[in-house]
Amino acid sequence: MQFCKEQMNAVSHQEDDNYLWQITNQIKNDKRLTLPDEDINKLFRRLKETYNYLIALGFTKKALIEAFLYGEAVTPGYKNNPIIKDWIEKKDHIPEQQYEDLLIIVEKKQKGLL
Repeated sequence: MQFCKEQMNAVSHQEDDNYLWQITNQIKNDKRLTLPDEDINKLFRRLKETYNYLIALGFTKKALIEAFLYGEAVTPGYKNNPIIKDWIEKKDHIPEQQYEDLLIIVEKKQKGLL
C-alpha cells in the first residue's frame, strides 16, 4: 500500500497538531506560568504559527522548539520581537544554533557569570 504525497502531508500535519495540542495543554496547566487570559484555541493557534515558523527556519531540536513555544505562550509576539528575530535570523548563521546560544547567554547572565 502506497500513500500519495497529499496523504503523507495530512498525516504529518495531524501528528504536528497532536504534538502542539499536547504542548498547549501542558503549558495551560502549568500553574507556575503567568499566561495571558485567552481561550485555549487561541493559544493553540499562536503556538502553531510559531511552530511553523521554527520548522521553516530549520529547527529540529525538541527542547529548543519547546523553549521557544513557552516563550511565545507567556509573551504573545515573542517570535516577532525584533531582538530575538534579528538574533536567530542573522545572515550566514544557523537559526537553531543562534537560539541555543541566546539561551546559554541568558542562563549565564542570570547566574551572574556575565
